[in-house]
Formats: sequence, C-alpha cells, structure tokens
Amino acid sequence: MKSPKLLLLTALSLGGFLFIGHAAAASPFTGAVTIDAPPPTDVTYANSDALFGAMFFNSLSAINAGYVGVETVTIDGNYRGVGINYFSPHFNPAEIHLTIPSLGVDTAFTGGTREASAQALYDFLKSGNLLADLSRELVKSSPTDPIAGNPNSMMSTMVASDYDQSFTSDFSNIASAETATATMVSSDKLTQVGIGLVFGQMTQGGTDVSNMTIPLSYSIRNDLDPRRQLLLRMPISIVDVDGAKAYNVGFGASYRFPMSQKWTLVPSVNYGLTASKDLGSTAQMVSAGITSTYYWRRPGYDVGIGNMLGFVTTMPFSYGGYNYDPNISNTVLRNGVMWSMPTVISGRKLHFETSVTDTRFFGTQLYSDSFQEVRFSLGTSRSAKATSVLRGGLALRHMKGDTGFNLEFGYWF
Repeated sequence: MKSPKLLLLTALSLGGFLFIGHAAAASPFTGAVTIDAPPPTDVTYANSDALFGAMFFNSLSAINAGYVGVETVTIDGNYRGVGINYFSPHFNPAEIHLTIPSLGVDTAFTGGTREASAQALYDFLKSGNLLADLSRELVKSSPTDPIAGNPNSMMSTMVASDYDQSFTSDFSNIASAETATATMVSSDKLTQVGIGLVFGQMTQGGTDVSNMTIPLSYSIRNDLDPRRQLLLRMPISIVDVDGAKAYNVGFGASYRFPMSQKWTLVPSVNYGLTASKDLGSTAQMVSAGITSTYYWRRPGYDVGIGNMLGFVTTMPFSYGGYNYDPNISNTVLRNGVMWSMPTVISGRKLHFETSVTDTRFFGTQLYSDSFQEVRFSLGTSRSAKATSVLRGGLALRHMKGDTGFNLEFGYWF
C-alpha cells in the first residue's frame, strides 16, 4: 500500500490539475453599447471597474473609433445579473443619466464636460453606500455571489469549516472508550496537524462553479483529558465562477468542553476574507457559534449528532479603491447526523462513515437560505492512539434545485 503522504500528494496534484484546467468563460460584466444609432455593440468588460468606467472617452472610442464625445450614448449594462444603465443625449452631452431599477436608483450627473460627468459617475458607483446596496441585492439575486447565498460563498464555507472541525472531522475519536477513560496521553500525541484537499463542482443557477480548498488545522489536547482540545483552523480556497476567480481565506479557533462521556460543547470564533477583482466583490466577515455533539457507541457501529448555532456578519472593508460595508448578517443553524462502522479491507482496519447535514440561514435575504449535503468517506481510525489518520470521501450537495459534489481528502499527523 502506498504511504499516506504519497496518496495525499497525488490527490493534491490531481485536484490542482482539474481546477486549473477549467475553461475560462464570459465575464459577468457586459453591456449593450449604442453610440448615435442602433444596432448596439455587445461589449464584455474585464471586471466591475471597467463597467463602472464604461462612459469614459477611452472606453467608448475603443468601441467606435470615430467617437468624439458629443454623440448620444446608451449603455445597458449587466453587473452579475443586476442591470446598470447609462444614457447621455446629444443635445446635452455633459449629462449622464444613471438608472439601476432593482435598487431604485435614478439620478443624473452634470459636469463641465462628459468626461467630468463620467468621473463623477465612476466615483458614485464606487461609493460605500451604493456598493453595500449592490452587495445585498447580489446575495439575494445571484446564485454565485462570493460573499453569501450559496454553498461556495465565504459565509457558507466559514460555517462548514467550523462545524467540520467541531464535529465530523473528529468522529470516532471524541467519545471513544480509550479517550473517555484516559488519564494521560504521551507528549508526542498532544498536538495534531491536519492538511487536506477539497475539490468540487456545482451548477448554480445555470452557471458552472468549481472550488478548490486546502483546509489546514492544528489541535492541542489536554494531557489529562484528551477530549478537551483547543482547535485552530485556516481554510484557503479558490472559487471559479465560469472563469472568474474568487479567493477566500479564513481563521478560526474553538475549544472542546466535554460535558459528559457522550456529550461535548464547542464554542468558536471565526474570521474570513473574500476578494474577487473578476467579480467586483470583497468582504471581511466574523462569526461566533457553539456546537453540541452527542454520540452513541453501539456494538459494531457508532452514531453521532451535531447541532450548531451561530451568528455571521460582515465588517467594513477597503480594497482596490472600494470602501464599504455590505452589512450582511445571518443567524445560522447547521444540524447533522453521522454513522460510522469499522471494516477491514485488504487486511487493514478502516472506518466507513456517512453523514447527512442541513444548513439554514435567517436574517439578510439570500439567494438560497439553505443547502444540504450527504457525505461518504473511508479511512483509518481517528482514535487517540493513532499516530496519523488518512481519509478520502465524496460529498453530494443540493441547493435550491441545483446539485453538485465535492471530492475530499484529509491527512492528520
């Protein structure tokens, strides 16, 4: 049998190849540009900044080389599904009219020249209040928003990472007989490092979304009761939305308090950051929560229940000239049940595990306020006596009529 480290490196390489190989697609920022007279020209903008600056002279002259700055211009823009429309008439070329119907925005900018009005329009679109309104509209209407509203968003991945380390990743360990009755653990088993790879694909509202996450973790056990543990985590992920990239990083800390031999409580705090120039979105987020875990050990199998209650909210942030606070806040419930059975494959003792998890958000209106997962995994025992643990598995995901999957690998040592 290959070594666990070699298997993990192979999985990381394969997942990276699959992710990098995803074909780039159309930008989520487009516009139908009419200069003087129809037909309009369909334009793809590289990012949100380019769409916000679509009325600048350089942008319009790149579409029509004969543009001089006084023609009637109409732009029906698309900001990730939200309509942003510009209009400047020939009889008053210094005026630019802006409408965003879904936000109730209807205003005009009049400078000394059209270029001055375009600058005022650009500054307004990048202002904190409007960006906050856009963010709240997008988490409500977009199936692929990087902040919230879908399983690959920062809010969802932060909650899932917390729950996983508090409950599912330590199943078959927390309430095992050897840890429940242990009075001392050797110093070389007091700490454990975890590294893994999650690669997934999901169709979200008709858009193909890929994700690649590297979950890093570190746990420190109490030498008198190894069930009492300090848990640290740092998940790093890249989300590909039809070729547009979003980058997430999180930091979290939890502490496991055994209330009885079968029941534990795990309070936690988390910080997350997401940034995407391609999608024109960025946010920082904090959360606090508590997870209750309860286990039954039966002859030949184990059953566990995990119940999490948390609160997640965004914070003010500045990035690339954007300064705003999306003001997105939600209470979250994540509940699941897990079943584990020891088995032997090729003479090696392993554990087969399956779980069902339901996640629900209450507060700021989201595109999807719930999603579900069914997970299957196989690996070595996670008991306190194990010097290392290797697991691999498959998670099936469902959100508002959309489905997807995650391939998951983890190595703890």
